[in-house]
Amino acid sequence: MLLRSLLWLPGAVLILVVLLDLLASSMQTGEGRLTRLIHRPLYAAVQALARLTERRSLLAWSGSVLMVGTLMAWVLLSWLGWSLMFWTQPGALVGASTGTPADFWDVLYFVGYTMPTLGLGDLKPVYIGWRLLTDLTALDGFVLITFAISFIVPVAQAQAGRRILALRIHRLGGTAQGLVTTAWYDHPHGLQGLVDDLAVSLNALDAQLKNTPGLYRFHDRRQEESLEISLPALDEALSLIEHALDAPPPKGLRAVRASISSLLDTYCYVHPGGPAPTPPLPDLTPLRAAGLPLRGGAEVERAFAALTDRRRVLLEMTQRGGFHWSQVEDCVYPDRGRRVTRTAGPRRA
Repeated sequence: MLLRSLLWLPGAVLILVVLLDLLASSMQTGEGRLTRLIHRPLYAAVQALARLTERRSLLAWSGSVLMVGTLMAWVLLSWLGWSLMFWTQPGALVGASTGTPADFWDVLYFVGYTMPTLGLGDLKPVYIGWRLLTDLTALDGFVLITFAISFIVPVAQAQAGRRILALRIHRLGGTAQGLVTTAWYDHPHGLQGLVDDLAVSLNALDAQLKNTPGLYRFHDRRQEESLEISLPALDEALSLIEHALDAPPPKGLRAVRASISSLLDTYCYVHPGGPAPTPPLPDLTPLRAAGLPLRGGAEVERAFAALTDRRRVLLEMTQRGGFHWSQVEDCVYPDRGRRVTRTAGPRRA
Protein backbone atom coordinates (compact mmCIF):
# COMPACT_ATOMS: atom_id res chain seq x y z
CA MET A 1 0.00 0.00 0.00
CA LEU A 2 2.87 2.38 0.79
CA LEU A 3 4.43 1.69 -2.58
CA ARG A 4 1.13 2.38 -4.31
CA SER A 5 0.74 5.70 -2.51
CA LEU A 6 4.07 6.84 -3.98
CA LEU A 7 3.21 6.02 -7.59
CA TRP A 8 2.17 9.63 -8.17
CA LEU A 9 5.87 10.57 -8.21
CA PRO A 10 6.93 8.53 -11.29
CA GLY A 11 3.59 9.44 -12.85
CA ALA A 12 4.27 13.16 -12.44
CA VAL A 13 7.81 12.71 -13.78
CA LEU A 14 6.52 10.99 -16.92
CA ILE A 15 3.96 13.74 -17.55
CA LEU A 16 6.53 16.49 -17.00
CA VAL A 17 9.15 14.82 -19.24
CA VAL A 18 6.66 14.55 -22.09
CA LEU A 19 5.54 18.16 -21.69
CA LEU A 20 9.11 19.47 -21.70
CA ASP A 21 9.95 17.38 -24.74
CA LEU A 22 6.82 18.65 -26.49
CA LEU A 23 7.90 22.23 -25.85
CA ALA A 24 11.48 21.64 -27.00
CA SER A 25 10.41 19.86 -30.19
CA SER A 26 7.28 21.81 -31.09
CA MET A 27 8.55 25.32 -30.40
CA GLN A 28 11.32 24.71 -32.96
CA THR A 29 14.19 25.16 -30.51
CA GLY A 30 16.01 21.97 -31.41
CA GLU A 31 15.50 18.35 -30.44
CA GLY A 32 14.22 17.27 -27.05
CA ARG A 33 16.13 14.60 -25.13
CA LEU A 34 13.20 12.23 -25.09
CA THR A 35 12.71 12.65 -28.84
CA ARG A 36 16.41 11.90 -29.37
CA LEU A 37 16.13 8.75 -27.23
CA ILE A 38 13.13 7.63 -29.28
CA HIS A 39 14.68 8.41 -32.65
CA ARG A 40 18.05 6.72 -32.22
CA PRO A 41 16.93 3.09 -31.78
CA LEU A 42 14.16 3.43 -34.37
CA TYR A 43 16.54 4.97 -36.90
CA ALA A 44 19.18 2.33 -36.18
CA ALA A 45 16.57 -0.38 -36.81
CA VAL A 46 15.59 1.13 -40.18
CA GLN A 47 19.26 1.44 -41.18
CA ALA A 48 19.97 -2.16 -40.14
CA LEU A 49 16.97 -3.45 -42.09
CA ALA A 50 18.03 -1.55 -45.20
CA ARG A 51 21.55 -2.97 -44.97
CA LEU A 52 20.31 -6.50 -44.27
CA THR A 53 17.95 -6.53 -47.24
CA GLU A 54 20.24 -4.38 -49.41
CA ARG A 55 17.24 -2.24 -50.30
CA ARG A 56 17.97 1.46 -50.06
CA SER A 57 14.29 2.23 -50.66
CA LEU A 58 13.55 1.14 -47.09
CA LEU A 59 15.39 4.25 -45.85
CA ALA A 60 12.57 6.35 -47.31
CA TRP A 61 10.36 5.00 -44.49
CA SER A 62 12.61 6.44 -41.79
CA GLY A 63 10.70 9.72 -41.55
CA SER A 64 7.32 8.02 -41.13
CA VAL A 65 8.70 5.55 -38.58
CA LEU A 66 10.29 8.32 -36.52
CA MET A 67 7.24 10.58 -36.58
CA VAL A 68 4.81 7.80 -35.65
CA GLY A 69 7.21 6.49 -33.00
CA THR A 70 7.57 9.93 -31.42
CA LEU A 71 3.84 10.59 -31.29
CA MET A 72 3.12 7.12 -29.92
CA ALA A 73 5.76 7.51 -27.20
CA TRP A 74 4.36 10.89 -26.15
CA VAL A 75 0.82 9.51 -25.94
CA LEU A 76 1.71 6.25 -24.17
CA LEU A 77 4.02 7.87 -21.60
CA SER A 78 1.44 10.56 -20.78
CA TRP A 79 -1.27 7.90 -20.58
CA LEU A 80 0.83 5.82 -18.19
CA GLY A 81 1.78 8.88 -16.13
CA TRP A 82 -1.82 9.95 -15.54
CA SER A 83 -2.87 6.35 -14.87
CA LEU A 84 -0.24 6.10 -12.11
CA MET A 85 -1.52 9.38 -10.64
CA PHE A 86 -5.11 8.08 -10.39
CA TRP A 87 -4.01 4.62 -9.22
CA THR A 88 -2.17 6.18 -6.26
CA GLN A 89 -5.34 6.53 -4.19
CA PRO A 90 -7.60 3.44 -3.80
CA GLY A 91 -11.20 4.34 -4.57
CA ALA A 92 -10.32 7.60 -6.36
CA LEU A 93 -12.36 6.35 -9.30
CA VAL A 94 -15.57 4.36 -9.02
CA GLY A 95 -18.18 3.04 -11.41
CA ALA A 96 -20.69 5.76 -12.28
CA SER A 97 -23.68 3.45 -11.70
CA THR A 98 -22.32 0.80 -9.35
CA GLY A 99 -19.93 2.77 -7.12
CA THR A 100 -17.44 -0.09 -7.35
CA PRO A 101 -13.79 1.02 -6.97
CA ALA A 102 -11.90 0.89 -10.26
CA ASP A 103 -9.07 -1.57 -10.75
CA PHE A 104 -5.90 -0.65 -12.66
CA TRP A 105 -7.35 -1.60 -16.07
CA ASP A 106 -10.39 0.56 -15.35
CA VAL A 107 -8.03 3.42 -14.54
CA LEU A 108 -6.21 2.95 -17.85
CA TYR A 109 -9.56 3.02 -19.64
CA PHE A 110 -10.65 6.16 -17.78
CA VAL A 111 -7.44 8.06 -18.60
CA GLY A 112 -7.50 6.89 -22.24
CA TYR A 113 -11.06 8.16 -22.53
CA THR A 114 -10.39 11.45 -20.74
CA MET A 115 -7.15 12.56 -22.41
CA PRO A 116 -8.64 13.05 -25.90
CA THR A 117 -11.50 14.99 -24.20
CA LEU A 118 -14.12 12.36 -25.07
CA GLY A 119 -15.70 12.52 -21.62
CA LEU A 120 -15.51 10.31 -18.53
CA GLY A 121 -16.96 7.05 -19.82
CA ASP A 122 -18.71 4.94 -17.17
CA LEU A 123 -16.34 5.93 -14.34
CA LYS A 124 -16.25 9.02 -12.18
CA PRO A 125 -13.81 10.63 -9.72
CA VAL A 126 -15.04 10.61 -6.13
CA TYR A 127 -13.43 13.60 -4.39
CA ILE A 128 -12.95 17.19 -5.51
CA GLY A 129 -9.16 16.81 -5.79
CA TRP A 130 -9.51 13.92 -8.21
CA ARG A 131 -12.15 15.81 -10.17
CA LEU A 132 -9.69 18.68 -10.61
CA LEU A 133 -7.01 16.18 -11.63
CA THR A 134 -9.45 14.86 -14.24
CA ASP A 135 -9.72 18.37 -15.65
CA LEU A 136 -5.91 18.57 -15.81
CA THR A 137 -5.79 15.22 -17.60
CA ALA A 138 -8.17 16.46 -20.29
CA LEU A 139 -6.24 19.73 -20.58
CA ASP A 140 -2.95 17.84 -20.93
CA GLY A 141 -4.47 15.66 -23.65
CA PHE A 142 -5.64 18.76 -25.53
CA VAL A 143 -2.16 20.30 -25.23
CA LEU A 144 -0.60 17.06 -26.44
CA ILE A 145 -2.79 16.99 -29.55
CA THR A 146 -2.21 20.69 -30.29
CA PHE A 147 1.56 20.54 -29.90
CA ALA A 148 1.76 17.31 -31.88
CA ILE A 149 0.21 19.13 -34.83
CA SER A 150 2.58 22.08 -34.37
CA PHE A 151 5.43 19.54 -34.37
CA ILE A 152 4.39 17.72 -37.55
CA VAL A 153 3.66 20.73 -39.76
CA PRO A 154 7.08 22.48 -39.51
CA VAL A 155 8.87 19.15 -39.94
CA ALA A 156 6.92 18.52 -43.14
CA GLN A 157 7.72 22.04 -44.37
CA ALA A 158 11.42 21.64 -43.60
CA GLN A 159 11.48 18.26 -45.33
CA ALA A 160 9.96 19.89 -48.40
CA GLY A 161 12.70 22.55 -48.22
CA ARG A 162 15.33 19.79 -48.21
CA ARG A 163 13.83 18.25 -51.35
CA ILE A 164 13.61 21.62 -53.11
CA LEU A 165 17.29 22.35 -52.50
CA ALA A 166 18.33 18.82 -53.53
CA LEU A 167 16.34 19.09 -56.76
CA ARG A 168 17.84 22.50 -57.46
CA ILE A 169 21.37 21.17 -57.07
CA HIS A 170 20.48 18.16 -59.20
CA ARG A 171 19.25 20.34 -62.04
CA LEU A 172 22.29 22.60 -61.85
CA GLY A 173 24.56 19.64 -62.55
CA GLY A 174 23.89 17.03 -59.91
CA THR A 175 27.41 15.77 -59.31
CA ALA A 176 30.51 17.67 -58.21
CA GLN A 177 32.14 17.81 -61.63
CA GLY A 178 28.78 18.15 -63.34
CA LEU A 179 28.03 21.27 -61.27
CA VAL A 180 31.37 22.85 -62.17
CA THR A 181 31.14 22.06 -65.87
CA THR A 182 27.49 23.06 -66.19
CA ALA A 183 28.10 26.38 -64.41
CA TRP A 184 31.17 27.09 -66.55
CA TYR A 185 29.44 26.50 -69.90
CA ASP A 186 25.67 26.67 -69.45
CA HIS A 187 24.84 29.07 -66.61
CA PRO A 188 24.18 32.61 -67.88
CA HIS A 189 26.32 34.04 -65.08
CA GLY A 190 28.94 31.30 -64.93
CA LEU A 191 30.41 30.18 -61.62
CA GLN A 192 29.15 33.34 -59.94
CA GLY A 193 25.62 32.37 -60.90
CA LEU A 194 25.98 28.95 -59.26
CA VAL A 195 27.02 30.55 -55.96
CA ASP A 196 24.33 33.23 -56.12
CA ASP A 197 21.58 30.74 -56.96
CA LEU A 198 22.22 28.61 -53.86
CA ALA A 199 23.32 31.09 -51.19
CA VAL A 200 19.84 32.08 -49.95
CA SER A 201 18.48 28.52 -50.11
CA LEU A 202 21.39 27.19 -48.06
CA ASN A 203 20.91 29.83 -45.36
CA ALA A 204 17.19 29.05 -45.15
CA LEU A 205 17.84 25.31 -44.93
CA ASP A 206 20.51 25.85 -42.28
CA ALA A 207 18.00 27.69 -40.09
CA GLN A 208 15.35 24.99 -40.60
CA LEU A 209 17.69 22.15 -39.72
CA LYS A 210 18.93 23.91 -36.59
CA ASN A 211 15.29 24.09 -35.50
CA THR A 212 14.53 20.50 -36.52
CA PRO A 213 17.88 18.62 -36.52
CA GLY A 214 16.11 15.27 -36.51
CA LEU A 215 15.52 15.75 -40.24
CA TYR A 216 19.03 14.38 -40.75
CA ARG A 217 17.47 11.00 -39.91
CA PHE A 218 14.98 11.35 -42.77
CA HIS A 219 15.76 9.99 -46.23
CA ASP A 220 14.14 10.32 -49.63
CA ARG A 221 13.45 7.56 -52.10
CA ARG A 222 14.86 9.20 -55.24
CA GLN A 223 18.48 10.25 -55.63
CA GLU A 224 17.66 13.65 -57.09
CA GLU A 225 15.63 14.54 -53.98
CA SER A 226 18.25 13.35 -51.46
CA LEU A 227 20.25 15.94 -49.54
CA GLU A 228 22.70 13.19 -48.52
CA ILE A 229 24.16 13.20 -52.02
CA SER A 230 23.38 16.70 -53.28
CA LEU A 231 25.04 18.53 -50.38
CA PRO A 232 28.34 16.56 -50.63
CA ALA A 233 28.26 17.07 -54.41
CA LEU A 234 27.83 20.82 -53.99
CA ASP A 235 30.58 21.14 -51.40
CA GLU A 236 32.95 19.06 -53.50
CA ALA A 237 32.10 21.25 -56.50
CA LEU A 238 32.90 24.38 -54.49
CA SER A 239 36.20 22.80 -53.45
CA LEU A 240 37.02 22.20 -57.10
CA ILE A 241 36.10 25.77 -57.99
CA GLU A 242 38.20 27.21 -55.17
CA HIS A 243 41.24 24.95 -55.32
CA ALA A 244 41.36 23.19 -58.71
CA LEU A 245 40.21 25.76 -61.27
CA ASP A 246 42.84 28.20 -62.48
CA ALA A 247 40.35 31.08 -62.37
CA PRO A 248 39.33 33.76 -59.86
CA PRO A 249 36.82 32.30 -57.36
CA PRO A 250 33.30 33.78 -57.48
CA LYS A 251 32.30 36.36 -54.89
CA GLY A 252 30.39 34.95 -51.94
CA LEU A 253 31.93 31.49 -52.22
CA ARG A 254 33.30 31.60 -48.67
CA ALA A 255 29.87 32.56 -47.32
CA VAL A 256 28.28 29.58 -49.07
CA ARG A 257 31.01 27.30 -47.68
CA ALA A 258 30.25 28.70 -44.21
CA SER A 259 26.56 27.79 -44.61
CA ILE A 260 27.52 24.24 -45.56
CA SER A 261 29.90 24.08 -42.58
CA SER A 262 27.01 25.02 -40.31
CA LEU A 263 24.84 22.32 -41.89
CA LEU A 264 27.60 19.78 -41.30
CA ASP A 265 27.92 20.86 -37.64
CA THR A 266 24.22 20.09 -37.15
CA TYR A 267 24.66 16.78 -38.96
CA CYS A 268 27.51 15.79 -36.61
CA TYR A 269 25.32 16.70 -33.62
CA VAL A 270 22.63 14.29 -34.84
CA HIS A 271 25.10 11.59 -35.94
CA PRO A 272 28.04 11.84 -33.53
CA GLY A 273 29.63 8.55 -34.60
CA GLY A 274 33.17 8.28 -35.94
CA PRO A 275 33.88 9.71 -39.41
CA ALA A 276 34.18 7.58 -42.52
CA PRO A 277 37.50 6.93 -44.26
CA THR A 278 38.98 9.69 -46.36
CA PRO A 279 37.34 9.81 -49.80
CA PRO A 280 39.64 9.61 -52.82
CA LEU A 281 40.96 12.75 -54.45
CA PRO A 282 38.76 13.96 -57.31
CA ASP A 283 39.71 12.83 -60.80
CA LEU A 284 40.36 16.01 -62.78
CA THR A 285 40.49 14.22 -66.12
CA PRO A 286 36.84 14.99 -67.08
CA LEU A 287 37.30 18.68 -66.23
CA ARG A 288 40.52 18.78 -68.22
CA ALA A 289 38.84 17.01 -71.14
CA ALA A 290 36.02 19.53 -70.99
CA GLY A 291 38.51 22.33 -71.56
CA LEU A 292 38.44 23.94 -68.11
CA PRO A 293 41.68 25.61 -66.94
CA LEU A 294 43.16 23.68 -64.00
CA ARG A 295 45.97 24.17 -61.53
CA GLY A 296 48.84 21.76 -61.05
CA GLY A 297 48.04 18.37 -59.55
CA ALA A 298 50.37 18.76 -56.55
CA GLU A 299 48.76 22.08 -55.61
CA VAL A 300 45.29 20.57 -55.82
CA GLU A 301 46.33 17.57 -53.71
CA ARG A 302 47.69 19.83 -50.95
CA ALA A 303 44.49 21.88 -50.92
CA PHE A 304 42.25 18.80 -50.72
CA ALA A 305 44.46 17.27 -48.01
CA ALA A 306 43.58 20.27 -45.83
CA LEU A 307 39.89 19.41 -46.34
CA THR A 308 40.25 15.81 -45.14
CA ASP A 309 38.09 16.09 -42.01
CA ARG A 310 35.35 17.91 -43.88
CA ARG A 311 35.34 15.40 -46.73
CA ARG A 312 35.17 12.50 -44.27
CA VAL A 313 31.94 13.91 -42.85
CA LEU A 314 30.59 14.34 -46.39
CA LEU A 315 31.47 10.73 -47.20
CA GLU A 316 29.78 9.52 -44.00
CA MET A 317 26.65 11.49 -44.95
CA THR A 318 26.69 9.97 -48.43
CA GLN A 319 27.03 6.42 -47.13
CA ARG A 320 24.38 6.92 -44.47
CA GLY A 321 21.99 7.91 -47.24
CA GLY A 322 22.72 4.66 -49.06
CA PHE A 323 24.89 6.14 -51.81
CA HIS A 324 28.48 5.72 -53.03
CA TRP A 325 31.10 8.46 -53.28
CA SER A 326 31.39 7.82 -57.02
CA GLN A 327 27.84 9.17 -57.35
CA VAL A 328 29.03 12.42 -55.78
CA GLU A 329 32.02 12.88 -58.08
CA ASP A 330 30.89 11.35 -61.39
CA CYS A 331 30.79 13.93 -64.17
CA VAL A 332 27.47 13.09 -65.79
CA TYR A 333 24.77 15.44 -67.00
CA PRO A 334 21.78 14.11 -65.03
CA ASP A 335 19.21 14.95 -67.68
CA ARG A 336 21.23 13.65 -70.61
CA GLY A 337 22.92 10.60 -69.08
CA ARG A 338 26.29 11.18 -70.75
CA ARG A 339 29.74 12.28 -69.69
CA VAL A 340 31.12 15.71 -70.48
CA THR A 341 33.40 15.53 -73.50
CA ARG A 342 33.79 19.16 -74.51
CA THR A 343 37.33 20.22 -75.26
CA ALA A 344 37.07 23.98 -75.49
CA GLY A 345 35.00 26.79 -74.20
CA PRO A 346 35.00 30.28 -72.78
CA ARG A 347 36.87 30.99 -69.60
CA ARG A 348 34.23 32.26 -67.26
CA ALA A 349 34.38 33.01 -63.55
